[in-house]
Amino acid sequence: MKINILCEGRLNKSIENEICNVYLKRISTLKKSGILKIEIKKISNFTNYKIKGNTNIKNFILDEKGSNLSTLDLTKKIKFLNNDRIELVNFFLGKPEGFAKNITKFDKISLSKMTFSHSLARVILCEQIYRCATILSNHPYHKY
Repeated sequence: MKINILCEGRLNKSIENEICNVYLKRISTLKKSGILKIEIKKISNFTNYKIKGNTNIKNFILDEKGSNLSTLDLTKKIKFLNNDRIELVNFFLGKPEGFAKNITKFDKISLSKMTFSHSLARVILCEQIYRCATILSNHPYHKY
């Protein structure tokens, strides 16, 4: 399975990008996790982003009003999607004002009840995906 973190707005060159890259490299070394590739991409506008006609895609929007998942819940979702042969999982991060209210076809998840900057939300999401990958590959990073 491939995972994309798709971000509206700027991807400033910063320490947060360096931290994300560390997690992306770590994820690529965990072959037994089922995550074949992970990338962070800038998109100009969520509403103009066209998802190819592939039905093997799962989309999540990060939204403060989305469902709060534990790390183990996210791991179960990723494992289920991988077992269901989903080829691509997209995580959309919007601008500070969020996404349009009428978006209903995507699952909404929340990283926390707290508010984070866009760049910090990327770091947290990358770390959580890495943590999920370590759980799936029986790596000792995640302590139960």
